[in-house]
Amino acid sequence: MEKDVNIERLKADVEARLQRGMLSPKDFTYLNEVIVNELNERVSVSTLKRIWGYSSYNSKPSTSILSSLCRLVGYRDWQDYVANRENTSRKPSETVMSDKIMVDTDLEVGAHLRLTWMPQRVCDIEYRGNNEFEVLSSVNTGIKPGDLFDCSLIVSGEPLWLSNLRQFGKAPVAYVCGKLGGIRFEILDTNGK
Repeated sequence: MEKDVNIERLKADVEARLQRGMLSPKDFTYLNEVIVNELNERVSVSTLKRIWGYSSYNSKPSTSILSSLCRLVGYRDWQDYVANRENTSRKPSETVMSDKIMVDTDLEVGAHLRLTWMPQRVCDIEYRGNNEFEVLSSVNTGIKPGDLFDCSLIVSGEPLWLSNLRQFGKAPVAYVCGKLGGIRFEILDTNGK
């Protein structure tokens, strides 16, 4: 079977996301566990082995299986991945037409926001003033409750760049949420609803 460049690119993106190659049976078992834990979806280990060419297979994987792998790397589904992974029609600069928050002028101290991004990431934050936020709760993210970060602009559908992320016991770093597909935000009331 001739190799599909999009499937090859997706395999490389999955390996980059996991920071490991798919070289042994335990790598495929690990990938299966990540898919179950993060997406609550099922893809058999034998199917994953066939996609990577670890086991022989003479037909293209199903769209639903490819969509699961796409969600793992931040896309909605296979069609979204193919359409947007190497979208060369995007301009290097463009006017923001999405919902946005200019933190220093649009938020009051104590405001709560919910950030969501693919795959199934959720983070509730509180504005503390001077472009500083505290993480109140998080699901499936590298940022944890109690972490602090600085941010001056939040744009729906675009990646969210956190500067000066301060996590307990670690040196401050920069961090990006929603690198693939962007973030969505919702302003909550002060009770977190």
